[in-house]
Amino acid sequence: MQTIAQPSPPKAAGPAPEAPLDETADSAPDTAALMADAFSRHIEYALVAQQTRQQEAQIKLDQMKTEFNDSEQERAELIREMNALRDMALEQAKKDDEVLKKYIAMI
Repeated sequence: MQTIAQPSPPKAAGPAPEAPLDETADSAPDTAALMADAFSRHIEYALVAQQTRQQEAQIKLDQMKTEFNDSEQERAELIREMNALRDMALEQAKKDDEVLKKYIAMI
């Protein structure tokens, strides 16, 4: 039996395949890692800034609460004093009425 030789596949036309990269050559820094680090720093700064704003807002809110409580305490004290003065005035008016009735009875 006679064997027939198989034809070899045609070679691709175009540039020759490139040689593998030299492992010892200096490579550029890993851009993705640098971008990730910069992004994480940016996010960290943003979070710190947000926490600072929240703390400042909380401080302002606490100051407003304190001022409100102080003014309400002062108002309550003034109302107590007015009530005490009114009660004293009513007692004095009752005593004045009694004195007037006794004076009228003497006439």
